[in-house]
Amino acid sequence: MNGAEQHTGTQGQDHGQDGGGAAWRYLLDEGTDPAGRVPVHAVQGSWPPGADAAYRPHPRHGRPLADPVPADAPPPGLPPLGAGRRPAGRALLAWLEDARGPRLCRVAGSSGSGRTHLLTWLAAACPPDHPRPGRRVHALLDVEGLTVRSAATRLADLLGLTAGTPADLLEALQDGTPRTVVVTDLDRAGGPGLPGTPERVAAELLAPLLSVPWLLLVVEAAHGPAADLLTAAAPGGAVLDLDQPQWTDPAQYAAWCARLTGHQVDPAATHPSPGLAQLAARTPGAVLDPARTPAERATALADTWWTALPEAERGALTALSTADGPLSTELWATLPGAGGEQVVKSAADLLPPPPMADRWRLRPDEVAHRVAADRPPVDHGAMMWEVAGGIPVRADGGPDLAGSDPERLALLLRHASAADPATPMLDELDLLLHAEPATVTAAFQRAEDAGAPVTALAEAWRLAAPDRDALARPADRAAVLHAWLTGRDDQSAAHCAHLAAARWHTVWNRPATGPCTTALGVGPTAGSLLLADGTAIGLADPTTGEIVGATSELTERHPRSLAASPFGGALLLDASGVLRPLTVDGAVGAPPGALDALGPCTAVAGHHDALVLGHPDGSTSHRTLSTGVTHRPGTPLHDGPVTALGVTDADGGTLVVSGGEDGRVWTWMPGRPPLPAPVDRRPHPVTATALGATPAGLLLAAAWSDGLLRLRRWGERHRGADIRLGAPVRSLAVTPDGLVVVALPEAVLALTLVG
Repeated sequence: MNGAEQHTGTQGQDHGQDGGGAAWRYLLDEGTDPAGRVPVHAVQGSWPPGADAAYRPHPRHGRPLADPVPADAPPPGLPPLGAGRRPAGRALLAWLEDARGPRLCRVAGSSGSGRTHLLTWLAAACPPDHPRPGRRVHALLDVEGLTVRSAATRLADLLGLTAGTPADLLEALQDGTPRTVVVTDLDRAGGPGLPGTPERVAAELLAPLLSVPWLLLVVEAAHGPAADLLTAAAPGGAVLDLDQPQWTDPAQYAAWCARLTGHQVDPAATHPSPGLAQLAARTPGAVLDPARTPAERATALADTWWTALPEAERGALTALSTADGPLSTELWATLPGAGGEQVVKSAADLLPPPPMADRWRLRPDEVAHRVAADRPPVDHGAMMWEVAGGIPVRADGGPDLAGSDPERLALLLRHASAADPATPMLDELDLLLHAEPATVTAAFQRAEDAGAPVTALAEAWRLAAPDRDALARPADRAAVLHAWLTGRDDQSAAHCAHLAAARWHTVWNRPATGPCTTALGVGPTAGSLLLADGTAIGLADPTTGEIVGATSELTERHPRSLAASPFGGALLLDASGVLRPLTVDGAVGAPPGALDALGPCTAVAGHHDALVLGHPDGSTSHRTLSTGVTHRPGTPLHDGPVTALGVTDADGGTLVVSGGEDGRVWTWMPGRPPLPAPVDRRPHPVTATALGATPAGLLLAAAWSDGLLRLRRWGERHRGADIRLGAPVRSLAVTPDGLVVVALPEAVLALTLVG
């Protein structure tokens, strides 16, 4: 495995860089190699993308991460790795544990060389909780068929984060948590319908990720344009080419070949390619020249294999080649020309086994090319109607989309999109809700690339980011689409709400031009809502979200926290931890010097004549401004910084809710001891909290970094609603009427519980 440490987008001491790209920039301690693996505690701060981006001090600078498990703890046993690939497996493990190695390792090789199998093994051998810190893989992302957006969404989901775009994901990754990400099948990103997607994923998602100094990236990509883009982003990245013989033990490979069922395989003629050996075992009379490259041998073998096939199985495999993606045997058997279930099972036995159980496609690539060469061009319009014929019919004669197989609906949409990128099927809401989400995202991308107008449904689908495990059920996707269609297409929004039958619904939706924050007005602004959208700040009517009065310019695009000030304006806590007053509708946030004695804080909330502050050490405090009296719990409630605060009147006093980096949500009242345990906890940092006294009782809202928004009425532990809106929740407010106002990167929504 080759590689050298080179510059990959991290900036040391005073290295100037163009700030206009997608990558973040970092200021490192003296002597730290910006191209290598940078310890979190050696990062002094960072700049987001953009020439005018403000510098952010890094909160973990100078604080080495403590790991309770000794580095020399014995590792658990490794899962088996066949086909003689132990040398390749050992090389990957050595790269993972090499503190001086490059941050990128690319696994290359011809189709059938076992790249995906090797990286799947690596993820299994190195779980996120591995006792050795250097042997942890935190996400295994298969990008076959995915777009840039769906790949970013799924990766965030796997990492316990939430993001709808690569920019959102990079923002979330600035938490300083070391992570290792494995990406497979980069060369199949987008599928045949979106050529150029592998390069887009490499340029728009993976290359920016390489700028994060505490992130390691293992990517499966053959030599080609996508791989070249990764090399340009990380010139010193390591490359493990599985076509090179040193990564396969000849004796172990020969023993593995001897165990293959079917025809006898000459290991010397197929070494070092497992896929070549598996195809040879299914090909009578295969004779290969060991002196030729694996790709050349695969082409020759594919010709021999295809010529030897019976006519029926050849028809089944030709039918499979029209699918533009992996299929189950059940759906494959229904395709025109496939010949039915028994013929398909026989044809499947003539293919190398798929990486995922019962997800068949022609492999290696040379097999797919050989079958396609004998096939007439695909009539996607005709195929669309053939596939549609397998959809069940309702009693009223209409298609039963809810009762259909999501895989069939996805295949239908793939053919419809190939026939017409702006296919009217993209307006069929029920079809989109019940088809496999990644195919829907790819179809919308194809329409966008073809210049089709962006519909309200397409925009709502993008914002909902439904390519996540949490939205696997159509009803859950319907609930989220209802939120984003509100105000854009109210008829479709109402239909989604009916299908979802959720305990919540959206009252209003206010799109924005930048990251949004919100807070409930206090003092002179009580009854109003404070809204900021990244460019301006003003007061809004909580019942509609409409701005009332004048707005003020907001230059801080990524505020950490926003609070209404008891003085009538606003208080903004910026990303560097500085609390500063803002003038809103002519009212100042604070008189000169009023904030000088507050000390360092990580969260802020306003209430009547008081400010509630969260601190880096996990403590919270309530300070009455007119008297200077400060209350705080006797001990810090959180391990690590406080990340969110809310406050309201309750039980004749003031009730404070706080969320922390530790994932816990606490409540307490000034002058009284806190509860003996947190009111909620999850294994992700809290991003926002709010409390409010409503006609139906006290309502608590909390959000975590994985995108979960939880609404609970006080005392109703098992009721309320768990909501995922497809974007990180930046701040929350609960109005006296019971609306929960949710600030997101591109909009502010108002939700309410039903029942």
